[in-house]
Amino acid sequence: MNTIAILGSGFGLYGYLPSMTIGCGQKVVLPERYRKRFNERAELQICSQHVRWVRDEMTALQAASGAVIAVCPTEQCRWLDICIETPQLQFLFLEKPLAPCPDAAYAIHDRLKQSGKVVRIAYLFRYLEWAKRLVELVQQYPCENVKIRWDFLAHHFRSNSPTWKREPELGGGPVRFYGIHLIALLAELGYENVSSLTEGYRWQGVFTGDNLPRCDVDVDTASDATEFSVTARTSVVEFDLCCQESPFDVCARNIDKSHVIGALDARVDLLSTHCQSAWNDPRPIFDFYKRTIDLWNKSEISELACSSPIAA
Repeated sequence: MNTIAILGSGFGLYGYLPSMTIGCGQKVVLPERYRKRFNERAELQICSQHVRWVRDEMTALQAASGAVIAVCPTEQCRWLDICIETPQLQFLFLEKPLAPCPDAAYAIHDRLKQSGKVVRIAYLFRYLEWAKRLVELVQQYPCENVKIRWDFLAHHFRSNSPTWKREPELGGGPVRFYGIHLIALLAELGYENVSSLTEGYRWQGVFTGDNLPRCDVDVDTASDATEFSVTARTSVVEFDLCCQESPFDVCARNIDKSHVIGALDARVDLLSTHCQSAWNDPRPIFDFYKRTIDLWNKSEISELACSSPIAA
């Protein structure tokens, strides 16, 4: 059993805490200043016997063999500098991409790879059933085209709240905060090239790769509609792989709540699977993360050359 420090009182608590304690059977150490937030969430109380409270974040890191960093990307970079230099931290779980922009991500990627630590970034789409079906389809059938559409009204727009999630330079926006998860999935599938365009709160991309169908992605974070859909077309038939309210909708319906107080976040089961991979198969996957940064970087570079919206 490991002891994991969690930095971040938002999704760190309501996502990673139950994932680590209920899903993975690990101990957790938390800074004392998170206790008020912890006590406000009834569904987390079942985790309390697995939590040790300490003075602050640095004390938590010193008491742990691994760390979850669930803060904004700029703060994540600062904590990664510290975690890399903390020898007893063997496992690092990152909620966000490595950095606010690809250039910074490349530099941190290389340092993490050299550190020898087991690193997991929360690109969770790879664990979802629709993504598994997509992988099987493009590997087994001569598809001509794949379309992924993600329309929703982001919480910060709905509540009109100022947040870094609005600002691309801070790691927010439709590509760096939302689209990056689709970029990671497509990088894992083998896509290497992209032409893309960002217009305000919407991002469109056309992805290509050797022996892979063209994939059209459309992410609208300020949409009046709420829908996530994935379709794939062959010369004979079109496959409807997914049509629901969000990428995690099936997970939300299937999650077993019998062992918790209240309702856990829909992603807790996925995070448990994700975190368990660090112990069950700790082999490094930095090549996957590097391919993701490469495709992310091409997405942003290609925006400069786009002068008109990508055809639907």
